[in-house]
Amino acid sequence: MWLDECPSFWDEGRVRPLVTESGKVVLMCDSCSAVWPTLADFQEMEHVEPDEPDWAVTAGVHVRPGTFRWASAQDLEVAGMSGLKWRS
Repeated sequence: MWLDECPSFWDEGRVRPLVTESGKVVLMCDSCSAVWPTLADFQEMEHVEPDEPDWAVTAGVHVRPGTFRWASAQDLEVAGMSGLKWRS
């Protein structure tokens, strides 16, 4: 599932929800890997670009390869994002 097209002018990826190792749901472009820690960050176009070696998004939250998964409908409900217009 995905929320919107990536707002980056250089990319055509889709913004998808994922669950980090710490359990936090964040939004991430499936192409350029920009990450928005919160929905408000996405709405304000305030992203982070996690990089090696820590892949940090915010304190205690990272998207280190192999440690996250794409979110399910239940994850979105728990995170308070189920009411958004998700596309499949």
